[in-house]
Amino acid sequence: MSAETIVNVLQEAWPIIKDGKATAEIASSKANAVPQVDDWQSLTDVKGPNSFRMKYSVGYIWPLDDYDHVQLEILLKWDVGGRYHGGGAFIPNIWIEVPSLFVGYGWDANISMNAQQPTNAGQTGAPLARIPVSIIGTVSSGAELYRVEWGFILFGDGSSTNA
Repeated sequence: MSAETIVNVLQEAWPIIKDGKATAEIASSKANAVPQVDDWQSLTDVKGPNSFRMKYSVGYIWPLDDYDHVQLEILLKWDVGGRYHGGGAFIPNIWIEVPSLFVGYGWDANISMNAQQPTNAGQTGAPLARIPVSIIGTVSSGAELYRVEWGFILFGDGSSTNA
C-alpha cells in the first residue's frame, strides 16, 4: 500500500435521476480519489467544494409562448487538496446534487454518474489524484430520444478539464 497509488474506495456508479425523479441514492452516494492506505480518512488541508453546474432542457416554441418538456440541473461537487502525511493532493469526496428537475407528462429521464478508476498524475513523493467522471443518460418520450452526456477529469489540486 502506498500514497502514490490512488484508488476510489467508495462508489463507482449510481443513479442520479431514475424514471423522471431524483433518486434517494444521491443523498448518500460518493466517490473519491485517495491514497491506497488504511488511514486515508486522516487527510488534512481539504478545501472546497469545487463544482460544475450542468443544465439540460428539451422543449419547443409555441406561437406565443416557450414550453419545456424537460428541465434539469445537476451539480457535480468535489473536495480537493487533501494531503496525506503532509504531501500529495487528493479528492476525499465527489458527490452530486439535483437543485431543480421538471419532467413533463409523457416524458422520462434516466441519468447516472460514473467515476472511473483514479490514477496518479503527479510524481513519486508528490502524488496528484486524477479521476475521470461522467454523467450520462437519456431523456425521452414515446417519439423522441436524446442522449445526455457530460465528462470531466477532476484533479486533487482543484483543477479540472472537460473530457
